[in-house]
Amino acid sequence: MSKLIAGTFTGLFKAGKWLYGQQRLSKETGARFATPSEIKALTRSSNTGVLIDGRNKRLSNIDSFQAVGIFSPPGRGKTSGYIIPNILDKARQNCSMLVSDPSGEIFEHTSGYLKSRGFDIHVLCPSEVEYSSQFNPFDGLDHRHIDEIGMLCQSIILSKYGGDKEQIWNDGALDIQETLAKCLAYSRPDMLNLPNLNYLIQRFGADGRSLDDWVAENSTNPNIPTDTTVVDAWKSLISQQEKMLSSFATIARTSLKPFNNRQVQELFFGNDIDFSRFRKRKTIVFIKLKENKMQYYQFLIDLFYTKFFSAMTSAIPSRRELDVYCFLDEFGHAYVHNFPTIINNIRKYRVSLSLVFQSVSQITNKYGQEGGKTIKSAISNYLVFAGADMETAREQSQKIGKRVIQQKASFDDHVDKYNQLDLMPPESIRTLDANKLLFLSGNHHPFVTEFTPYYERSSPYRSASKKKAFSLPHRGSRSANRLVI
Repeated sequence: MSKLIAGTFTGLFKAGKWLYGQQRLSKETGARFATPSEIKALTRSSNTGVLIDGRNKRLSNIDSFQAVGIFSPPGRGKTSGYIIPNILDKARQNCSMLVSDPSGEIFEHTSGYLKSRGFDIHVLCPSEVEYSSQFNPFDGLDHRHIDEIGMLCQSIILSKYGGDKEQIWNDGALDIQETLAKCLAYSRPDMLNLPNLNYLIQRFGADGRSLDDWVAENSTNPNIPTDTTVVDAWKSLISQQEKMLSSFATIARTSLKPFNNRQVQELFFGNDIDFSRFRKRKTIVFIKLKENKMQYYQFLIDLFYTKFFSAMTSAIPSRRELDVYCFLDEFGHAYVHNFPTIINNIRKYRVSLSLVFQSVSQITNKYGQEGGKTIKSAISNYLVFAGADMETAREQSQKIGKRVIQQKASFDDHVDKYNQLDLMPPESIRTLDANKLLFLSGNHHPFVTEFTPYYERSSPYRSASKKKAFSLPHRGSRSANRLVI
């Protein structure tokens, strides 16, 4: 019996020694996935920010205002699993929204419910002018807003050309647009709109001389009649070498080419969208721009974003004013003037940005290496859907980090060996299951979670998405502040 007991204790001792030895022989540190309790603490269903899984994992408002980057190839569920669930969810809150809706699918499945919840609904849609709201980015600007006028002109040029041309050519085209826009702001602010600016540039000719008299008559600053800054800038501009000046004019004309279309002109003569109401009354704007027309009308989105962000960050909102949520599909095609600065500061103004990209490369392609780095560092929350391109997958894998495995060859070995392995290799990110996404947030540990499309949600969500779409009013013919000289 004693031998049996002794043998038992010997066996237990050896097993314990082996287990202890294994623990000592191999130790893992470094990156790790979030635990269930950590995930719950970060994404409580009682939070009031954005949903990340389309169901009940919800960020706090503070985290939502830190910007959300959604990286997804087409058809991977970002619209049905993120954008539409969030719009239906926000429809029950006191807030305002801006939505980019290339296919019209989002409007179709949310506008009826939004109207039933008391939202004012606007749609900007160049292909359906008779139903579209009008948008004049210069609305309300005059001689007191020269800086903002310059910013909008710069956005027009950079939206079209970005970094494709040497700076001197963009600057020359900008000088033409900005000088003529200032003349309108000084003399006829009611006529300051993009169709009229295009009209003036069309009359510029090869050397601008045909506009000399008009500029001289309309370049007087109402506040400082002796100020000759604008007319002096004009004289300097048209004194440039003829071929160079002709190139400036060509770039300026090409950037406004869509305004040779009378249907497009009608959208921009007036303005129906009052951004100041976003903070006072529940409002949503849908930008409906079909993918096959996106390149032609991209300047429209870029100008709208530039003006919108400028309005939303003009003053810190009071507690009584509404939060603003932006769900911006295809944001990788957009260029917003000064966006690296905007995204770093917009959280203070209680604006939540959900920005959809197909690849991280789109960011650097639009804003350059330094600007792209600033934007990516300002995005605190990353949602990566299945099928990510390898550049995106590699970057997120590096951000997640590596797990470090410390090993010994034997229990008595005094030399440690270290192996570093990606916690989540790029291949694992690219080959996520179709119903799953990777989530990274600030200094929190990452996790993979399933997402639920809106049409698979509980009955209230399904019924909300099936409400008949809001019928937009037919706006008929509208008056135009058309300039004639």
